[in-house]
Amino acid sequence: MKTLLNEKFELIALSQKIIGKNEGLTDWGPVISMSEQVAMDHAPGSTIKIEQRSGTNLIKLTPNIDALCDTSKVLVFQITLDRKLIAAYSKRARARILDQIKARDSIQNIDVQEAIRRSKGTVFRGELARDFELKAYSILVAAHLANPLAVSTCRIVSRSGGDRATSEGFKMGMGANTTLASDVALRKLSPKNVFGFLWGKPNEISGEPKSQFMKGLSYISQTFRLSENPLVMFMWSLAAIESMLSTASDKANSGVLELRLRALLDENQDQIVGKFRELYKYRNALFHGNVSLPYSFDDRNLFGFPGAKHSNPVPFEIAAFTYALALKILQRFFELGKYDVKYELTVRS
Repeated sequence: MKTLLNEKFELIALSQKIIGKNEGLTDWGPVISMSEQVAMDHAPGSTIKIEQRSGTNLIKLTPNIDALCDTSKVLVFQITLDRKLIAAYSKRARARILDQIKARDSIQNIDVQEAIRRSKGTVFRGELARDFELKAYSILVAAHLANPLAVSTCRIVSRSGGDRATSEGFKMGMGANTTLASDVALRKLSPKNVFGFLWGKPNEISGEPKSQFMKGLSYISQTFRLSENPLVMFMWSLAAIESMLSTASDKANSGVLELRLRALLDENQDQIVGKFRELYKYRNALFHGNVSLPYSFDDRNLFGFPGAKHSNPVPFEIAAFTYALALKILQRFFELGKYDVKYELTVRS
């Protein structure tokens, strides 16, 4: 009888290269500290292991990894599952379908699509895969929120045993920009504690966000999907800020948002609120077509590649500050221990 061997499944995170410098952009330490700290919901006794490796073999597996990604040092999320567990899930799927058939007068009455969904949803590539991938992504997000200047992700590569691999865009991170850290008073928090806070709302992670914090996180997460255009990052980041400064019963104007931002912040209130006021002016000018922009605006402008040089770097600075401010507000919600807050002149639960 053939032995049922355990299988390993991996997600690999790559950081971005620093052009012209030897040191890496990303410090994986905050993420690695989460190794074996997160359990798999659908695989009792299993935890996600995290380690740093050399990823030079990724070029062969995934030739479409772009040149800006550093494959010399990669972060690997790994789970090892007993094949018997996968077999048990498959058996449960067949039992569900059989029960459904027996409960109906004829096979024509069975919702075939639902039966197929249930079947696929109970094998590894269903519940188990979604559980693993969502937890791994959430660990990255939590570590980034806990220390935005340490964790900067460029791409995610999925491997499912053998030589199968796919590459997915996942741009996230501030880099070593200490000025922005000082400007918005970003903290160094515990990744484990931030992750626990995120998963305090599991239904909002896997479904529709309803709380101010999770709405803000869902908006800022849009910048994680290769938002190379600084104006795209600016707009999603500002939407995240507005969602966290607003309540379900109002449509606050810029003046009210400034008061609420001041109440929410703990440091640098005058400086941050003053910059936020300028952000809003820029937003309004942008919406009304009163901002002069180059025909093409993407990451090539940032690095000054040939044929993409522009004298106005302001959109990059605006986008970076707005993104940092959105992360700061997310940190404040965590520090307050609240997913929703009520705004007056101060913040209260």
